[in-house]
Amino acid sequence: MGERLRILFVTRKFPPSVGGMERLSYQLITHLRTRADVRAITWGRSQRLLPWFLLRALIQGLVQARDVDLLHAGDPLVAPVVWLLGRLYHLPTVVNVHGLDLTFNFPGYQTFMPRVLRRFTRVVCISEATYVEALAHGLAPERCRIIHPGADLPDQLPDRSLSRAFIASCLGIPLNQQQVWLTVGRLVPRKGVVWFCEQVLPLLRDATDFVYLILGDGPEAAHVRALIAKPELVGRVFWFGRVGDAELHQFYAGADAFIMPNIPQPHDREGFGLVAIEAAMHHLPVIAARLEGIQDAVIEGVTGYLLPAKDAQAWADFLRHCLAEPQRLESLRSGAQAAVVERFGWEQIAQHYLTLFHEALQEWQK
Repeated sequence: MGERLRILFVTRKFPPSVGGMERLSYQLITHLRTRADVRAITWGRSQRLLPWFLLRALIQGLVQARDVDLLHAGDPLVAPVVWLLGRLYHLPTVVNVHGLDLTFNFPGYQTFMPRVLRRFTRVVCISEATYVEALAHGLAPERCRIIHPGADLPDQLPDRSLSRAFIASCLGIPLNQQQVWLTVGRLVPRKGVVWFCEQVLPLLRDATDFVYLILGDGPEAAHVRALIAKPELVGRVFWFGRVGDAELHQFYAGADAFIMPNIPQPHDREGFGLVAIEAAMHHLPVIAARLEGIQDAVIEGVTGYLLPAKDAQAWADFLRHCLAEPQRLESLRSGAQAAVVERFGWEQIAQHYLTLFHEALQEWQK
């Protein structure tokens, strides 16, 4: 074995597909390539073609795994292929688990998947909540490690005043002194956007000094569009769907608070909440539900605040305080970016992975 570790990654979540797992896979592979000999079998298209990708991954893996030191699975759904390659070539295996992939409610899945994961040399849990869930599914604590997702510092942050002007032009209305609250993410029930519009915003009907912006698409998009068309929300809540990276940077930089109103859902957990650290990278304070993996992504009192999940009155009361005392949010702006760079910057995260890979390899060779 040479000085540089040789790693084969297999992931079904990769750009051009969009999402937290896709960003994690891309950034992990990109940053580790500066430290190791990295090869990757990736899929960035519809998950409906997953069986075809798994077959392709197995065929390509039979060739590429011949001269690597370690195999990595991006998530449990590709784990059987990676485990089989590991058995065939007698290699250590590492798999990432994210949350939903442990609690997924599908016939046979909860019986089959934990048995596969228990055979991996190491299991990377992306949050404390995911680690607890992994142990609850019978995974050995000595094989599990918590390594959070990382985030890259933007090359150049947009000017805040120019970003507010950009947002005003998108809205077609002047912002004046209004606070801009922003949510970014896939519109699925656990994200809580529908709950926030139905349960929290009506409690703020007499407050006129904010606008709430929603960026993202998903199964609940039609419901969101119907909600914001109601008279009490028209002109106060705006949905933009998906936006490009350049526009996203502008929204992050021009907003006053990042809102993560997640609510608990059976069999659908929030593994981490990567958007929370992306917002903080833009000096944007985060207001989030104290729920599952989000609690790892928000450094309370430094990058944001955590509120009780699904407690509409608590959310409304806190947001009223933010409107009455804007310094509550502004006080976090100066230190948020440095705090997340220190804890979640890819320099540190990539090194954590590399250390774990060497640990797995050393144990395997004993």
